[in-house]
Parts: sequence; structure tokens; C-alpha cells
Amino acid sequence: MISQLISHIWKKEFRSPVWAKSLLTNVFLGFAALMMLVYVFTAGVLIDKLVRDFFPENDPLVFVNGFILYYFLVEFMLRFFLQNVPVLEIQPYLHLPIKKGKIIHFMFRKSLFSVFNLLAILLFLPFSILRVGADYGVVSAVGWLASIVGLSITLHFVVILFKKKMNDIPNLFIGLIAFVAALSALDYFNIVSFSDLSSATFGFIVEQPALGAIPVVLAFVFYRLNYNFLVNNTYPEELAIRKEEKVTGDFGFLKQYGRMGELIQLELKLILRHKRPRNTLIMSALLLLYGLIFYTNDNYQQMQFIFMFAGVFITGIFFINYGQFLLSWESGYFDFILTRRVSFRQFIESKYWLFVATSTIAFVVSLAYGYFGWKIVLINLAAYLFNIGLNVFAVMRLAMFNPKKIDLNKGAAFNYEGVGAAQFLIMIPMMILPYVLYAPFLIFGYENLGLFLTGLAGLIGFLFRDKMLNALTQFFISRRHKFAASFRSQ
Repeated sequence: MISQLISHIWKKEFRSPVWAKSLLTNVFLGFAALMMLVYVFTAGVLIDKLVRDFFPENDPLVFVNGFILYYFLVEFMLRFFLQNVPVLEIQPYLHLPIKKGKIIHFMFRKSLFSVFNLLAILLFLPFSILRVGADYGVVSAVGWLASIVGLSITLHFVVILFKKKMNDIPNLFIGLIAFVAALSALDYFNIVSFSDLSSATFGFIVEQPALGAIPVVLAFVFYRLNYNFLVNNTYPEELAIRKEEKVTGDFGFLKQYGRMGELIQLELKLILRHKRPRNTLIMSALLLLYGLIFYTNDNYQQMQFIFMFAGVFITGIFFINYGQFLLSWESGYFDFILTRRVSFRQFIESKYWLFVATSTIAFVVSLAYGYFGWKIVLINLAAYLFNIGLNVFAVMRLAMFNPKKIDLNKGAAFNYEGVGAAQFLIMIPMMILPYVLYAPFLIFGYENLGLFLTGLAGLIGFLFRDKMLNALTQFFISRRHKFAASFRSQ
């Protein structure tokens, strides 16, 4: 039966009309993944030497043990955003004389063949041989490596379960942010040293290698939790009931704004009810923390010109991520867009006001960065005005350049549906346009004047938004049938 399931997956992939179109992308991604694994393995081989060269006063094993917990925190975040939940079309098999458990076991075991599960092995295997094995013996090396691999596999199943639960309990994501923030605060204020905790934990495993079996057992526990969850949520009638019970806000307050409010309401429902746009929203919310990379780094205090880019990115992150697929989100029913009783101007304008609203929310949130200085608030204000007055129109216009079809229910990680030349060009105006006015004055020592003119240019663009929207609408009307034909053919 397993061979038949593998055969079905193989045929599904290679008989898909998308396979040939994305062949070059798949080859590139495969090559990139291979190169990444080679780099990780090389880093694993060189860890001992690098520690001795750059930190000669530290014992390499103690040093490596001290950052293992940090490694797993980074791995968890990478898995959360990039690891796809294993999916197998179970429903077509449910009416056949096949045990449901076998299908689910196959699905989870297949998911273990993941690049993420190789990272910990390739990074720590050489060190376990060259350092742990050499100093403490083979048994200690095996126990130490087993604990790390077991934790990595545990994370694999934790992320799968977390993502599945998050569909039913959206507040889990808020809890995750609060948990990570709490851990970061404890470490930052030296209340709890996770480096010392990590060093002590894995140092103890080296001395008592039998304890390395605990993370392995933990991996089996989470495997079983995932299995039980999916066994109880597999049948079509159960899925249908859950979909009916799942309630998404209707945003009724938007109806008071007439047809424009109704269109924004529909857009919000599309975002919250489908996987890929919802993931885009979550990613945009997390990237509001992007400023912490710049504002807390002393090196960037001497390169404050980069703060403008950070401000543009923070206050415009949603319309950058979401707006670049402006038409692609509705590619599945684009013909209906062309025939419903809504003017094309209202269709375009509703998207614009959604982007303005999200940028305004992002700017309000970014006021917290005032903790690092009021100048950052002024830079973000200028960037916000420039975004809603000029950058948003540049993104919307570029998004209408040869848009591609998107499946809303696929995850965003490693998903290149809808990606074309426009998506690579969009970052150009985002990075260059704000500096056209700001950079010359900054160079000659009139930074505040540059900020004022940048914000003023955005404000003027916002005041003349009707002309911009009319131009976008006319372009959309002139090419609407080409867009529709393109979506149908994909």
C-alpha cells in the first residue's frame, strides 16, 4: 500500500500542468537547498576550530552547549514560517478498505524527509565525532547527538500540531508571541541565563548519555499527539461541521461606509478565511519588529540613513507583502469581478483604502519605537506619509504587470505561485523613491528638511489620490480581459 501511495504522489506531481512551468524554479530551489546543507555541514566540521580561534579562553564543548537552546529557538521560528504542514489528500481514500491510521502514519513519516530535519544532524554530527567522541567516548557522543536530533524531530511535530491547532484557536499565535517575548525579556534582563541553562543541560547529558533518550521519547509523544488529533479530525462530515462552526468576524461596522466598506469587508474575509493571505497577514504583523534589528544596534547609529528604509518597510509592510499580488488573490473568480455590479473604480479604491488603513495601524504601532528616540518617530512619520501618498500607488501599478494565478489555500512557505517579474521589481521603488528627496539633504547636513520634504511629497500624493486612482483604474480597464484570459489559462 505504501508503494501505491508513493506512486499516487509521484503521479500527482508530474502530471500537474504546473510542474513543467515551475521546473526551473524547482531545480533552482533544489540546488539552493543542497548548497545550504553543504554550508551547514562545513560549519559543523569547522565549529571546533572556529571556537578555538575566536574564543581561545572557552572550552569548545561548553561553548557549543551554551548556544544549543538558542539554535532550537531559531529553528522553531524557521519551521514555523517555512515548514509546510504535511498534506495528503485523505478524503479520496476514506471510502476504500484501507485503515485510516495507515494513511496518517504514512503522511507523518513522509514529512520526516525534510531539509529542516537534516540541519541539526549535519551541523552537530561532525562536532559530536571530532570533539565529544574524542574527549568523552562514543557512548557520550551518541547520547549527546541523540538528544539534539530528538529535540529537532520534536520541534518538527510540535510545529505541525501548533499550526493545525492554530486554525481552530487563532489566539495561540498571540500566546506564542507572548511566550517568546517573555523568554527574550528574561534572558535580556539576566533574570534567567539560557546560555548557562543550555550549557548545564547538555553538559549533564554528556556525563549521563542515557538521558539523551528523553528527547527521543518526547518526539514519539508529539508524533502520537499529532496522530490522535488527525485521526479524530479526518472524516468529511467532521470537516464540514468544523467549517460551519468556524466563525470569522463579519466586520459589520464597515457597512456604514457603503459599497466601499462592503468591498473592504469582503477583502478582509478573504484574508482571514484562506491560508496563504492569512499567513501573509501574520508575517506582516511579525515584521513590525523589523526595527529592532536597526534601532538596537550601535553600528547603525552611525548609519542613520538606513532608518528611512526601516520606516518605509515597517509602515508599509502589509501593502508590500499583500499588495504585490493585488489581482492574483482573486484570480480564481476574476471573471466574476468583471461582471458584478461594482464599478472598477470602487474595486481599485477599496484596496487602496485597505492599504492606507493597515499602514496607519502599523505607524501607530511603530510609535513604540519612540523609546529609542523621537527622531525615529519623525522618520517613521515621513515614511508613512510617503507610503500612503506615493509608494502604495507604485506597488499597485507594478502588481498589475502580468499577474499570475494563486491558490489561496496553499501555504506561503516555498510557494512561488503568483511570483513574477513584478514581485522582484516592487522593492526598487520602495528602496529608491524615499531617498530621492531625503538623501541629498541628508548628505549636505539638512536631514530634518529632507524628512519634511519626503513627508510633504507623500502628503501631496495623498491629496491627489483621486488622479492616481483614476490612472490605475483606466489601466485596469484597458487590460482587464487580458488579465482574465491569463488567469483562465494558468
